Amino acid sequence: GCEIIGHGMSVSRMITSEMTEQAERDYIHSSIETLARATGAAPAGWLGPEYGESARTPQLLAQAGIRYVCDWTNDEQPYHMTTAEGELCALPLMLELDDVHALWDRRVQVDRYEQLLREGFDILYRDGAENGRVLVLHLHPWLIGQPFRIGFLDAALGAMMQRQGVWAAHGSTIIDWFCKQ
Repeated sequence: GCEIIGHGMSVSRMITSEMTEQAERDYIHSSIETLARATGAAPAGWLGPEYGESARTPQLLAQAGIRYVCDWTNDEQPYHMTTAEGELCALPLMLELDDVHALWDRRVQVDRYEQLLREGFDILYRDGAENGRVLVLHLHPWLIGQPFRIGFLDAALGAMMQRQGVWAAHGSTIIDWFCKQ
């Protein structure tokens, strides 16, 4: 029931401005084709390894058929991005709640991470009463999915879903809704 989005080839192979345009295009194409073969469908969304992009990445993603990108962590609402190759939207993640960023890089204790998820949600929920907000989480099964961590995520998500009016949706579903408004 989940949505698989593009995430590059390897965390050690980020997209950067040092790549040629053709190398970046090939990288994106290879990533999309690999997922399409594995899942039966090309991804609608993209999140580059380590949030890496060059100045031309949005245009190359739009050319490749990607509809939304999660690399821009600068808002709590989707927004349109202008490219010469068609429509692309940003679906911003909350970087501070990325499990690698919090648990691995910053060494936040997992019980505190649960509390951060709840606190972040509470503020967005309050703000969303007058103007919709999204809480997009970037989670890594190898990290948060460990038996001694997953219960904390389950508890936080359970508390969020008990609140009235909360919509749990795939990224492409959010973007579809956003583009129709």
